[in-house]
Amino acid sequence: MARKAHFGYGFFLIIGFLLTLVALFTPGWRSYKDKSGQGAPDIGLVSRNCGSGNRQVEAYDCKAYGRFQLPFEKLTLALMIIAVILEVFSIGCFIGLFSPRARLGMPAFSTTGLAFISLFVAIVVYGVRMQYKVAYLQSTTYELLANVYLGYSYWLAVIATIVILIASSLSGSLIGPAESDHLH
Repeated sequence: MARKAHFGYGFFLIIGFLLTLVALFTPGWRSYKDKSGQGAPDIGLVSRNCGSGNRQVEAYDCKAYGRFQLPFEKLTLALMIIAVILEVFSIGCFIGLFSPRARLGMPAFSTTGLAFISLFVAIVVYGVRMQYKVAYLQSTTYELLANVYLGYSYWLAVIATIVILIASSLSGSLIGPAESDHLH
């Protein structure tokens, strides 16, 4: 049973790590898509897509939006980076768990649990605050872009949070009693 939990933990941890990286570096946290979904810009925590066609935003305005992120976006970015760092440590614990002498069950559980908490707070903060901070962008044809939606990167982060929660629960089963070779 412990071996299945070990491999299950590693599987979900690596999938969650990859989803977190994709969510962090793709430009789809804030989407200005209209009903047809054509050419509207997507703004991310790290990268951005300035759109195309009639709904394209001026390059200067698009770049300035990335420089002057709102405080809740900066907090979300910081929490996502912390989650990635904790997931890297968790992967190190997963690799170390292959050694029969290593007692890394508790560190694996702790770092994966902290990564989950960091991801959870990031998606809650962004999801709640984004609805109240409508950021208007003007396209090259002077169309005012104001219909803001949570984009695909946000939803990838939600899925990554669920996957990391599963990995965290599986890592709890890796905490076992300390085996003793001493004769008393």
